[in-house]
Amino acid sequence: MRPAAKKYRRDTIISFSLYGVILFSVNSYLIANGAEGWLPVLLALLPVLPILYFARSVIIFSRTWDELQRQIAFEATVLAFFIVGIGTFTYGFLEGIGFPALDTIWVMPMLIAVQGTAMFLVRGKYT
Repeated sequence: MRPAAKKYRRDTIISFSLYGVILFSVNSYLIANGAEGWLPVLLALLPVLPILYFARSVIIFSRTWDELQRQIAFEATVLAFFIVGIGTFTYGFLEGIGFPALDTIWVMPMLIAVQGTAMFLVRGKYT
């Protein structure tokens, strides 16, 4: 495994481990204490920090890719953008006729999942 891939794997494990610990801790604290003022706002935003660290590691890792890897990632990202974008746009119309609301917290995980699936499909086009 290349050094860049090892660093990416390590940073991914660190960021998602921190995310899980912070999310669990913040939720447990808020449920038990029900803080007032700015504290719950700050605590609720705390899990975003490890995700920012993860985003940074993705950007750094993507800078090590060759042209083909970048092309595959670009095509997969465009596919994910439109699939999730059109899907959520369409579902918005369905919400207007009584479908349950889609929490926006699910948009990023959908983008990541669809982009990962699209990477697999697009990669097959080039092999």
